[in-house]
Amino acid sequence: MPYRVRDIPAFEALLGRISARKPDVTIHVGDIKPSNWPCSEELFRIQRDYMNSVDGPLVFTPGDNEWTDCHVTKAGGHDPREHLSVLRTRFFPDARSLGRAPLLLERQSDLSKAHSQMVENARWRMNGIRFVTAHVVGSNNGLNRDVPGAVEEFEGRDAANVAWIEEGFAFARSEGAAAVVLAFQADPYQLLGVGGGFRGTLAAIAKGAKTFGGPILVVHGDSHVFTFDMPFQDGFGNILENVQPVQVPGALDIRALQIRIDPEARRMFDVSLF
Repeated sequence: MPYRVRDIPAFEALLGRISARKPDVTIHVGDIKPSNWPCSEELFRIQRDYMNSVDGPLVFTPGDNEWTDCHVTKAGGHDPREHLSVLRTRFFPDARSLGRAPLLLERQSDLSKAHSQMVENARWRMNGIRFVTAHVVGSNNGLNRDVPGAVEEFEGRDAANVAWIEEGFAFARSEGAAAVVLAFQADPYQLLGVGGGFRGTLAAIAKGAKTFGGPILVVHGDSHVFTFDMPFQDGFGNILENVQPVQVPGALDIRALQIRIDPEARRMFDVSLF
């Protein structure tokens, strides 16, 4: 969000309400514009400034509208890989989050020579909870055989995401984290079994859930409709009992989620809309 010009005032008001609630951390799971708005550095600047206006730390993980879909004519007909490079430079220049009180992050690019381009994949620990973001996006995770170079880009990023997710869960177990929160943009069920772009992600979550063993919250966007209390399934339809997915609202639904995590409560993840 926002997806319409007339929704910008409501979007700005929502950012103010987020700041007023003084969250420990705010997570933006991507799609800073609709797919038919032009992709531009000016839009990146505007949205980065919005994110930096929020009190406290704000961690951003990209969506498909920011770069994957920039090849379409209405978005400007750009090379998605070139736009991804600009996005990485503008939003992820160093190991700090966005927001008025940036948080120091561990980044995959700093920890793995093999995935040095993945400046956007981050993790941090807060109040005994391990947080992980992964660059998994809609539009079949960028796996588009009709766009030159898209398959090669997907394969490299998918391998990095799988390694990062699996490592994040193993790390959480070794440090005795009370829970794991994994955030990315894509709705992994939108093209499950059709496009194939999310198979690696789902397999990594299934493996990680078994490795960690504790409660996991998977936060994602993409389909725009708030959804909670649904079971999380792996790529074969098996329900992962310790994984709880939540899909955030978006597009024309200008709302956010407040998530309270209490390891001592019967319901560890308490989710409310505002």
